Amino acid sequence: MTKTAPSEPTPIVRFMPKPEVLGVTGFSATTLWREIRAERFPPPIQVSPNRVGWLESQVREWQKARIEAAQGPIPDLPKRPTPARRQHKAA
Repeated sequence: MTKTAPSEPTPIVRFMPKPEVLGVTGFSATTLWREIRAERFPPPIQVSPNRVGWLESQVREWQKARIEAAQGPIPDLPKRPTPARRQHKAA
């Protein structure tokens, strides 16, 4: 009997419908198509004759790239010394 190596699980591919894509991006339908046409957003995939969807992995990658582009590296700020507190005298 020959032992075979366990196969790795196949990653789940999920298609996101247009309303969900609009929800996670905050785009209007017009802006979504404009971004696709300008090649700044992944194009949809024809899932069936009357249905398109976006690969969830591509949408998540786009989100990650946008966050990294917007935030950029955050410089370390110098710490301010804590001022000494005054002692109040009892009356």
